[in-house]
Amino acid sequence: MQRQDIDFTSEGLRCSAWFYPANSKGRRPCVVLAHGLAGIKEMRLDAYAEKFAEAGYHALVFDYRHFGGSAGEPRQLLDIAKQHQDWRAAISYARNRPDVDATKIVLWGSSLSGGHVIAIAAQDRNIAAVISQVPHMLGPTSGLAGGLLAGTRLIIHALIDRLGSLIGLPPHYVNAAAEPGRLGLMTAPGAAHGYLKLVPKGQAFDQRVAARFVFAAMRYSPGKYLRHLTMPSLLQVASNDLTTPASAALRSARGTTTVTVKKHNADHFDPYVEPLFSAFIAEQLDFLAQNLNALPQPTVKGNKPTVFITGAAKGIGAETALLFARQGYLVGVTDINHGDLDALRSSLGDGHFYRQLDVTKPDEFASALSDFAAENGGAIDVLINNAGIAFIDDYEALPLMKHLAVTEVNVKGVQIGTYHALPYLRKSEHPTVINMCSLSSEYGVPSEASYSASKFWVKGFTEALNIEWERYGIYVCDVMPNFVATPMMEAAHGKIVESIGVFLQAHDVSAVILKAVKTRSNVHWEVDTWRPRLLRAVSRLLPKTVRRAAIQRLSGY
Repeated sequence: MQRQDIDFTSEGLRCSAWFYPANSKGRRPCVVLAHGLAGIKEMRLDAYAEKFAEAGYHALVFDYRHFGGSAGEPRQLLDIAKQHQDWRAAISYARNRPDVDATKIVLWGSSLSGGHVIAIAAQDRNIAAVISQVPHMLGPTSGLAGGLLAGTRLIIHALIDRLGSLIGLPPHYVNAAAEPGRLGLMTAPGAAHGYLKLVPKGQAFDQRVAARFVFAAMRYSPGKYLRHLTMPSLLQVASNDLTTPASAALRSARGTTTVTVKKHNADHFDPYVEPLFSAFIAEQLDFLAQNLNALPQPTVKGNKPTVFITGAAKGIGAETALLFARQGYLVGVTDINHGDLDALRSSLGDGHFYRQLDVTKPDEFASALSDFAAENGGAIDVLINNAGIAFIDDYEALPLMKHLAVTEVNVKGVQIGTYHALPYLRKSEHPTVINMCSLSSEYGVPSEASYSASKFWVKGFTEALNIEWERYGIYVCDVMPNFVATPMMEAAHGKIVESIGVFLQAHDVSAVILKAVKTRSNVHWEVDTWRPRLLRAVSRLLPKTVRRAAIQRLSGY
């Protein structure tokens, strides 16, 4: 049967795709394919799809939003979270086709998308198999593959693009591939030739990428999810690969039980063309023949995902509880104020867990976590340490007990909750801890000395556990908003609040919390409007004395 030109939507935008029907009748497995860095489906993905179709598998090949035949402005904007969403949309499209066996979806990725398929499959246990070819696995390794000087140049261009985007300028672009010594994301010897030879003669192709992607690329290390894959997975690496070095993939695969590693004497772009194309695709077809038909039927987790939120009765906590409930989560709602809990319950409904909780009391916290987990299979998927208090005034104008109370709730509460939640988090498939931080953790803020200091602690605590608990597969991050219009802010006064203004709503923060849980990508998630964000970006480039003077002026001291 002939290739079909089809479309599907991802977050309301059209994704251009090809569907290759299997050379077999009935409901068949489907291989979903997308390209790597700035690549489009015309760059040899048709060759792979044809081979899969001949072997009896459907194949769905798509372009990401902002690239190739897909919609999305500005063009050539590479956003990892958006590309992950495009993968999910493609998978959903495939699963809903009547000619596809929805229990046998295979993900195929190469280079950057070789990392994407690992990250997606780690979150979707109903994926049947994964094929990852010459994958991007470790951000710093790939980012420095072109050398320190080249990496520094890219960071400068990325900063130009990021700052420009904050004031509405069009993207500042860099090439995806360039000759050694020239500006580009892939500059290994032979990379530019190897990349561009994949473009068919006469095919319109833009190889530029908005430079801001550099920041995301250097942080993006999907190899850490490899050990969480429960489905058969094929990892094909090239020993001469100077773009996504094989060493990173081999390290990531150590100790895994579901991953088959195949090593080839090749460079990064050899798998796409002969003579090595035939070797790579034959290996992939053998892998599917050996593993796909023997798979047991995947099961869907019977219980709802769970989230435990402190300080959840008002403001950011309440908005977050409502949002996660709409997303299908079973919510553990806790707060020190029983009356506020009852008010939220009237909106949220009885199908959730409610508990009055003083986060500074270890026994209370441990009991609440234990009871919530016991009702839901013994695991907690997400812990959100949201409870916090603030008093804004001159340091000496506030009673000492208020300063101590800030430390008790904002520091001790986070310590206690995180400590007691660990055994339940370790029973989750995708455990996450989110600590509520603040942009006041960037520089000590006059009139909020104790509050600001407590958020410095939260930031440091988060950074440490983000590294420590990675070995358990637990993602730890914090969310750092500017001033938010919540009941806590209503009592706040002082020149710093008047100077900066209150432009954020609780739902702005809850949306970022949900994004953090879904993408599991950053250590720190800033929440702010564009103008303060731009001012902060500029201030970070200035001497510390200038930053101090700016804070002093804004706070009226």
